[in-house]
Amino acid sequence: MEKNWAHTLRALRMRLRLKQGAIAELIGVSQTYVSRLEAGLVEPPAHVAEAITNLAENPRTRSLVDDLRATVDHSPFPCLLLQTGPGDLNIEAASLIMTRTFLEGAQQIIKAPALKRLISDLETLDREGLSDGNILGASAVWVDRHATDRFWQVRYTPIRDETGARFVHVTLAGLEDSPAARAAANDAAPRIERFNASEN
Repeated sequence: MEKNWAHTLRALRMRLRLKQGAIAELIGVSQTYVSRLEAGLVEPPAHVAEAITNLAENPRTRSLVDDLRATVDHSPFPCLLLQTGPGDLNIEAASLIMTRTFLEGAQQIIKAPALKRLISDLETLDREGLSDGNILGASAVWVDRHATDRFWQVRYTPIRDETGARFVHVTLAGLEDSPAARAAANDAAPRIERFNASEN
């Protein structure tokens, strides 16, 4: 997965509450170059990319989304971190079992037949207010008929980073084949939990 340097640098700068000139000094470039990087006009050379990565991965400056990304990457369970946006579902991180079982090497969700239900669920959640911050979370039960009939309890958790970028953390837990699992898998839409009006 290709790194979005513009987003990474802007998120890092906002998290550290630094102006472009200050972060430019930390990574060894000019303020003008930081501006061009954040605008997505240039890709950083190896030494600048390394300086940004080192600063972003330092435990004292790393964001919660970066921690979640690392947790997903190293999880022994099937899980994903997706960045969402208008018409986009970018894979930010995927556990090894998710990559092998569901993505089957695909770099995009849309190209993974086993994740057709995930796309449908996320479209439903988006229509119901996922992008507006009105959804606390959602759950669904899938049946994976791609290889064998296997049931999964799926949990969707929306997250935003300090720049306002939207993500969805998706976790799956295997379920035993049972009448209850079969009935739940037949539900066409995920069960949505919303924030209480008094919490808004």
